[in-house]
Amino acid sequence: MRNNYLLRLVYLGAATVLPIMAHAQIEDVYAAFDARHLVAYLVAAFLISVFFMLFYNRLYYFREKQVSSDTEQMNAQLAMILESSQTETWTYDVNRVTFHTYSEQGKKETIYRPYNFSEFYDRDDFQAMLKMINDISNWEQRFGSLTVKSAPDKAHDGEQRIYNVTISILRYDRRNKPILLLGTQQDITEDQKKMAKTRDLALMYHTVFNTSLIDMIYFDANGVLSEINDNACEMLGVKDRQALIDSKLTLADLPVFEGVDFKTLDRMYTSSITKVKDIDRPMGTFAEGQEVVCYEQNVTTIRDQQGALTGVVLSGLNITDMVLAQQHEKANAKQLKETTDAIQTYIRNINYSLKVSDVRMVNYNPDTHVLEISSDLNQAQYRLTQVRAISLIVPKLHRKVEGLFIRMDNRRKGVITITLETLLRDDFGRHVFMNFNVMPITNEQGEVTHYFGMCRNETEMTYTEMKLQEEQAKAQETEQLKNTFLLNMSYELRTPLNAVIGFAGLYEGEHSEEDEPVFAEEIKKNTDVLLQLINDILFLSRLDARMIEHNYQLSDFAMLFEAWCYMGWANVAPGVKVIVENPYNQLMVNIDQQNLELVISKICLITANHTKEGTIRAKYEYRHGELMITIEDTGPGLSPKALSKVFDRFVHEEGMERQGTGLDMPIVKELVEQMNGTIEIQSELGKGAAVYISIPCEMASFDKKTEFLV
Repeated sequence: MRNNYLLRLVYLGAATVLPIMAHAQIEDVYAAFDARHLVAYLVAAFLISVFFMLFYNRLYYFREKQVSSDTEQMNAQLAMILESSQTETWTYDVNRVTFHTYSEQGKKETIYRPYNFSEFYDRDDFQAMLKMINDISNWEQRFGSLTVKSAPDKAHDGEQRIYNVTISILRYDRRNKPILLLGTQQDITEDQKKMAKTRDLALMYHTVFNTSLIDMIYFDANGVLSEINDNACEMLGVKDRQALIDSKLTLADLPVFEGVDFKTLDRMYTSSITKVKDIDRPMGTFAEGQEVVCYEQNVTTIRDQQGALTGVVLSGLNITDMVLAQQHEKANAKQLKETTDAIQTYIRNINYSLKVSDVRMVNYNPDTHVLEISSDLNQAQYRLTQVRAISLIVPKLHRKVEGLFIRMDNRRKGVITITLETLLRDDFGRHVFMNFNVMPITNEQGEVTHYFGMCRNETEMTYTEMKLQEEQAKAQETEQLKNTFLLNMSYELRTPLNAVIGFAGLYEGEHSEEDEPVFAEEIKKNTDVLLQLINDILFLSRLDARMIEHNYQLSDFAMLFEAWCYMGWANVAPGVKVIVENPYNQLMVNIDQQNLELVISKICLITANHTKEGTIRAKYEYRHGELMITIEDTGPGLSPKALSKVFDRFVHEEGMERQGTGLDMPIVKELVEQMNGTIEIQSELGKGAAVYISIPCEMASFDKKTEFLV
């Protein structure tokens, strides 16, 4: 289409100019120089000039359009190449001091001032980049390259990218001065990470390989020695490591591995006994100074992901000394008896250190007033002043420790042996107990120069002794309670039993028939007491053995509470007023009905037996998942001594009337505790008593009386 347009333009020009030229040829040559013909020639020349100007204008336009199209195509290709290689470009205008970035295949340009452009880079790195730009702008260097970091990315926990920036001159002015610089930056973050990881792995490998306490030798895939650590060189007697590596020693040169195919082997463990004189290998100095070498070695093959062999690692340990020691053990048996006497003297000297654990040596100098504690005679681990040493002791022992320091400052003779409780704590959070055994050291004149001794950690022993003392006290208390219980039980059983036997014996002697009803009544009464006592003992033993079953069921406690209270008050004295405060019409709770009934009825029975006048009051309330039960009376009350023993078995206060078997309150307490509850008694002599019981339970529903609403 473009060629057709040019042809039409040429044709138009020819059609305009050629007729004029033909007409001019017809005229006489002399007539051509008159004014009219001259004008015609000028017009023709002008038209020809216009034609050629239009022609060249169109030709330049189409060429420029072709160049622009080729440039856009090349820019697009360049942008794809830069994007695929993670490379970005920007330009720097030297005269305007601005940075220009391009995107979308170079179609969009963004201009930044240096301050704004610096926000993309680390501050120090951007300063270095500006210095390089100034050096290139001033012709101090033609181009430059440096590694910079980006500004921290707040959206990715402050991560910084790493770029390799190259700066060169893109355009000059007429004086050959740089006016436009080109900067290309390539993202090398991942490459840097890989290089750092590779470097760390290599460093770790070389560190482990060279600092290993065992012999390490590495062979390549062909079985040729590639690396050997210092321990292996020492074991082999190698003086020049590089010379050994250059000798191309192979696995086959080692006698123990002759004929072994490592290409199919994964791991192999071997132990060998080698005579040095029989070795005719490149390692001629093997095990220098030894006739026989006993060696353990572990061989591991290293393979790539495809399973191809890449190397073999040999790790070994010279166990010659251990083997020779075992071989010489029988031979040394004869010498053992001869050296026993000498060893006994040595044992007596160090016996003190051997019989204690965690031993430290103590040295105190009266001149410097410094206490040194260490496990090495050549170096003190701790240097403590008197004030610091005393501050580490519990306050109750400060005076005693101060006295010991004064004694040593006065250079008094005599061994000091003491166990001190410190403020230091062990792994279990307990105070550390240290035992000190210090003796004075004198000079030739018999004067005390310093004090030397040992201290040991006796924390475990001290706490064990304390625990044993506590357990011993508990055992003694338990034994005493057991003996008291057995004694009281024997007495309580014999009392009604003797009464039964006594009245039964009266029947055999002479007696009046009128007395027989009295005998029968006494026998029946004491038999009932004896039966109740036996039942309580058996029930209490079942409680102690945890054999009582607890059956929890949904029950109306409001209805049951009144019935249980009145059941216990069945034999209350006539002058006593009983009151039950029941704030609920209905209270459905999940309780152990049978055992809770026994608890409440027994307490009510005890209050009824001890209260001869006044009032007995029982009430309850449900709060925060617990039944709060209170039973109080205006009876004689209890003395502090009796109150402390109210839950003891077979215990009665002297001077008080005996009621019940003496096991009622212990049974009540044990039952309440087995129901996960608590019981408490408050009483004062002459002012009555109050029993408070708390039983945890779940409430299903309730109907509270209006007069009790708060």
